[in-house]
Amino acid sequence: MPDGVATRPSQTAKGRGSTGFWGFVIVFIGLIWCSAPVCSEKLNVLLITVDTFRPDHLSGYGYGRKTSPELDRLMGEGVRFAQAMSSSSWTTPGLLSVLTGQFAPTHGVDVRGKSLRPGTPTMGSVLRDAGYAVPDILYLSSIPNFQNLGLTNSYAERDRFLPNGDEVLFKALEAYRDSTFFLYYHYRNLHLPYNPSPPYDRMFTPQGFGPSDFAGDRVKVIRENVTIPQGSILLETADQEWIVGLYDGQIREMDEHFFKPLRETLFQLGLYEKTLVIVTADHGEELMEHGFIGHPSTSFKGTAYDEVLHIPLSLTCPSLLPAGRVVKQQVQNVDILPTVLDLLHLPIPETVQGRSLVRLIREEEDGEKPVFAETTPGGYQATPEMMKTRIRAMRTSSWKLIHTHGPREDRYELYDLKQDPEERFEVSGQHPEVLTQMQAALHRWVLASQSRPVPEAVTGQIVAVRDPIRVLFPAHGDTFRYVDVGKAVSVRWSGPDAALYTLEYRVGKGNYHLEGSMPIQGNTSRYGPFTEEMWNMLSLYNPWAFRVSVAGTPEVTSSWVGFSILPTGSGAPPGRLALLYTSWIFVWGEAGLLFGGLGKGVVQLVQEAGEVRLLDLVTGALMLAILAGLFQAPLRQLGTERLRLWGSVVLYTGFVYATLSVMPQVWRALWGHTQGRIDFAGTGLTVLLGIGILVYFVIRRRTWLALGALVAVLGVYVYLLTVLGRSPAERFHLIEYGFLSLLVFRALSLDLPDRSALWLGWGIATALGAVDEGIQWLLPSRVFEWKDIGLNLVSCGLGMLVVALGWGKRTHTN
Repeated sequence: MPDGVATRPSQTAKGRGSTGFWGFVIVFIGLIWCSAPVCSEKLNVLLITVDTFRPDHLSGYGYGRKTSPELDRLMGEGVRFAQAMSSSSWTTPGLLSVLTGQFAPTHGVDVRGKSLRPGTPTMGSVLRDAGYAVPDILYLSSIPNFQNLGLTNSYAERDRFLPNGDEVLFKALEAYRDSTFFLYYHYRNLHLPYNPSPPYDRMFTPQGFGPSDFAGDRVKVIRENVTIPQGSILLETADQEWIVGLYDGQIREMDEHFFKPLRETLFQLGLYEKTLVIVTADHGEELMEHGFIGHPSTSFKGTAYDEVLHIPLSLTCPSLLPAGRVVKQQVQNVDILPTVLDLLHLPIPETVQGRSLVRLIREEEDGEKPVFAETTPGGYQATPEMMKTRIRAMRTSSWKLIHTHGPREDRYELYDLKQDPEERFEVSGQHPEVLTQMQAALHRWVLASQSRPVPEAVTGQIVAVRDPIRVLFPAHGDTFRYVDVGKAVSVRWSGPDAALYTLEYRVGKGNYHLEGSMPIQGNTSRYGPFTEEMWNMLSLYNPWAFRVSVAGTPEVTSSWVGFSILPTGSGAPPGRLALLYTSWIFVWGEAGLLFGGLGKGVVQLVQEAGEVRLLDLVTGALMLAILAGLFQAPLRQLGTERLRLWGSVVLYTGFVYATLSVMPQVWRALWGHTQGRIDFAGTGLTVLLGIGILVYFVIRRRTWLALGALVAVLGVYVYLLTVLGRSPAERFHLIEYGFLSLLVFRALSLDLPDRSALWLGWGIATALGAVDEGIQWLLPSRVFEWKDIGLNLVSCGLGMLVVALGWGKRTHTN
């Protein structure tokens, strides 16, 4: 309430009564005015977004564990929204929807490497134009996706405190305490890896949790990796307990080390009463509700289920908002910007697609609107193929429609949220009328949310670049050390400073591989400074490579320049001998785990075989003896050689078919015994077999042409095993039918010419593989895929090519 309203003294004793009455009226009206969510005093705005933040794991949202007492207190002193949803299930689109009030298709930053169009109204630019100080303290500002946010480089100490994490926010609050400010801070430490510090790592994990048991290998993966693609580790149902425990531990650590000092700092600086504090998230996080963990950028699996879209949202300002109010109606993150501007009596830009929630806060309306979301399958890690696919969702309080649309998929899922809040059972077939209505509404939203023109958009200067571009820094092969390079990554190249360039990049390997490009104005670019934790995360993406080009002039493009980021715990780069020794130790250790685990598996198999009843063994032996006696005469007519060769085909195929039902348990046991190293066994076996075949070719003095063709065939086979095979069992499955083709050919070659034996053998082996897949179709515990039949066809064909190259021409005799 403005100073002086309730303390004005009366001028005379005679007028004291009337003045007191009108003073009371003024005070009463002032109290009502400022107790409602409007107030004439200019307030500061503090926006806090937390990465991968689930509200249903906060004690203030009804969670059974006391994970967030300090944040609960902050939210309890303001307005909390029980059903807030994000517009996306990964970071960039979600955060930019908060800042712009626009959906991802509209603001356009829906994949890696894009930026807001200059001139797009944001929370930063609107408040800056209203006279607020809007210093940039955001560590994400170095990423192209977070350009043009309307923030300014006005905080001189930013780079000094930014590497120290949360300190940059507390120092900025102190620096701008006498200004009217807008500060935006993004807290990252709930994101993978789930690795809370002691004692939080044990606070909510189950009794006896630790690295000593079988789960220890999976714990290591989850506590050390930023990305964990779905299928790269096999998670058991029992793992959910310790995974959730680690995630909850991170929330409690954040609560005590971030939100508690934040609230105390606001009080100490006299800012608590006059600062609108907004706490929300970019998206949620899957914790095995649908079989895995993470979100699109970490799991490479795009979903739009509630666990990745449901986010916390609270607005706290004691002088502006009522305490303890809970809004139960469904709202969305695009509503945050218009709500803030409405509370501050500032005009809402026409570009905003969200609605102000002030009337809901005042309890002047109870209407609910559907919410919408859109994501890509891989988020920031999306491949070019993934970037062509969109997963869109429409949600009401009763129904959820998810539409996956891409080059190879066009699929709808409908869920009844009243009966099935966990979205387990797809019911579009049972409710066709609901499906039709929601499809139409979702399609209208898609059309309405397309990119819109930006008022007063600023265009970059176009400057011609004629001379070839040379990268001036870093030199090819450089290693960046955290302190030596100012805790940041900087690159510099020749050419006009005012030109618009494109920086193309290729970084990382395997799960950490990224490729793309970004526009750069000027001939230098700096990323950071980073916290030590972030720097070490970037080191996972080694090696880094980039080149600089200009659109339309490929002749001036620079050469590729590569560099590495050295983790902070590392010393001087090791020499070649040290690297060789380290590699040998690593390989030896991995091989020891693999073969030692296989040995344990054999021991377990022998033990289980020893438990088979003697009666069963005798019965089986008698059955075989009876069958042998019945078929003895016709089998003798086949001849010893045919009997041996065709018998090997029959026995081998029978063994494969007979073990189909138990193979999942076998692979699960082998995974445990080898601590996951069984995943490499298929590829390793292929390499060994390939070397053996090459040695055979050399001994038989095959031509160089035949050797080259064999190498090509083996290369294709390794590609199938390593790229197309998604699991160790699948890789061994491909080897099975490559070997089966050899057995069939040997049996056929007794009676047929080589060419006929090759073609017929390919057909028979492929047909046996198709029967295999058909059996799996009937088994409830197995998965049938048409792709596997195709892979069997190719692997059998490759096996026959090896035979053709190695067998050579021979004369057929009867």
